[in-house]
Amino acid sequence: MQDEFVRTVTAFGGVPWHFLDGTVNYINSASSDWEDNSRATVQEADVCVFVIVEKIGRITWETEVTAALLGGKPFLVLCLNSTYQQYLVLDAEFRPPADLNSLSEENRQLVRTLREIEQERRLTAVPFDYGRFGEVLRRELSKLFDIALGQMEERNRRKSIRPLLTDPARLTTADLRAAQTIAVDEWEDKQVRKEALRALAARRALDEEALHSLLSSAEQGVQRMTVELLADLYPVRPPSQEFLEHVVAVANASDDVGIARRLIPVLPAMDLPRGIEALALLDMDDTGTKRRLATTLETYEDAIARERLQSAVAALLERCLSQVSESDWKTRCRAYLARLGFEPAPVDQDERAPRR
Repeated sequence: MQDEFVRTVTAFGGVPWHFLDGTVNYINSASSDWEDNSRATVQEADVCVFVIVEKIGRITWETEVTAALLGGKPFLVLCLNSTYQQYLVLDAEFRPPADLNSLSEENRQLVRTLREIEQERRLTAVPFDYGRFGEVLRRELSKLFDIALGQMEERNRRKSIRPLLTDPARLTTADLRAAQTIAVDEWEDKQVRKEALRALAARRALDEEALHSLLSSAEQGVQRMTVELLADLYPVRPPSQEFLEHVVAVANASDDVGIARRLIPVLPAMDLPRGIEALALLDMDDTGTKRRLATTLETYEDAIARERLQSAVAALLERCLSQVSESDWKTRCRAYLARLGFEPAPVDQDERAPRR
């Protein structure tokens, strides 16, 4: 198989590295370590091919596969068909929580490793037979190249539409689909995502699944912009009450008070009665949130009277005026101080008084 590996990789124009012929990265020193050498080799490789023949290599599966996963390296897992069939039989016979200790050490390691590969990490092990290793490897490498070319095509398409994002009217249906892909991609540049988001809002061309994804974005700036543009990103009128309540729940779950503050003027603008109903569910421990809500409701005073929403609005205004309970972090801080054997200093009554 080593010869087949070398021939196949060379035919692809690659440089084959193989531990049996010494073509791996290593440093000889007093602190040399085979696992460090293996990690260094994985980091330098473009594609890794892990092969299970009859025995399981500890360094391969405990070090090299982990290094490939953490480094984002593309890799293949090939397994000798007879060994894979043996695993399937043992896996069926010793389903968890069955004890594997009655198996030989070699078979225990086989079952544990392939279970980790397929059942825990959700990786795919491709079977091969003796004499067909090179053929299977060539086929699987071709799939990787096909995926890579598809990624290049996608990247080129994204670059080609970026100049158009500032003029949304020029975007075709295909361009809008690409813009949505850009917007929801957590690995894409933040500014490019924002440009795509503005264009999608201008064309009202974002689907609801993508909107839910953007509302939960790990990128704070993108999440904030999604809330600001919500009325255009979700053009359904009247808006679903369930959707509005979901957005409020997102704001309540966020550590960023800017989400709630930005959401407050958006919901009544989308639909006044439903927006007010949803805002009743908003957490208001933050003073700025209360101030924003009171100011927003005041701008709708005439419409609130026309639609007879005075009672609901009065309840919200009462919440804006209510005393905020002590912050959770302050409660925990006081409890910690007590555990240390100290009493918190008394709060000056003048400091308790609200500033006017």
